[in-house]
Amino acid sequence: MTEPARSRARADDPAPDRPGDAATGRDRAWPWLLTLVLAIAAGVLLAWRPWAPAPGPAAAVPEPADTASATSSAAPSPSSTSGPTTGAGAFDAGSAAALFLTDAELAEAVPMAAGQSLADAEEAQWGLPERSTVEPSACTPAVTTTRREPDAFLRRFASDDAVTVIQSVMVLADVEAAQAEFDALVGTLEDCGTYQQKNPGTDGGSWTADPPTTAQGDVPTVVRRLTLTAEGATSPEVEVTALAGNALVTTTASGVDPAAEPADPATMAAVARSSAERALAGLG
Repeated sequence: MTEPARSRARADDPAPDRPGDAATGRDRAWPWLLTLVLAIAAGVLLAWRPWAPAPGPAAAVPEPADTASATSSAAPSPSSTSGPTTGAGAFDAGSAAALFLTDAELAEAVPMAAGQSLADAEEAQWGLPERSTVEPSACTPAVTTTRREPDAFLRRFASDDAVTVIQSVMVLADVEAAQAEFDALVGTLEDCGTYQQKNPGTDGGSWTADPPTTAQGDVPTVVRRLTLTAEGATSPEVEVTALAGNALVTTTASGVDPAAEPADPATMAAVARSSAERALAGLG
């Protein structure tokens, strides 16, 4: 589920050497580190290429069969994991921005990103780039989150030389539509332990994921650990999707160090729920 109006490669350009500094081991390692960061960024942004032509109407992805859901950290839950949602109103393209993590919430969810802020990716588009495909095709929602284009789509990101965080907000017509997409996503993630995305002109990427963990409540969540392999580099990821009223919010943390998990899944899920509850309360 993971993919610039502003290329993160520019954000990762190294600062110029200070005059008089001796060449340290860190300096010598920087070109290699930058290469790794760019490779990870390229993989994470596989499905986020705003310069590509806007995709046409999305073909419906086959509906996943009803299956038993993954075991929740709190209690087992059925495949239809959505609980009641709060908030008297509904999100739209204008109010949906309240669903993004604040700086404090970002630091809590992904400590490696402390001190960063999520920046707008104004030209980001929902869906896959032109001629891009996911194999097997039934796993497409694992990359796009929803099976069909949402009514509104927003994305923000933060990135440095250790971690990249991408957050996407998808607004659906109503609570029932969002719940249906969330339940279909859970079923997809249960069935898709491995899948790959093929993009013209790039090496593409593949994911291997642990079984998802779901939690019910006013804001249902599904969270999982993944490993992304793209452009010759491997990146550990943690991804959580929260159902907040008529919106789905997906947050992905991708690390540069293959041996270091970028965030704790349970903590990310807890922050996703509290952040969504804050935004829902603001609807009045």
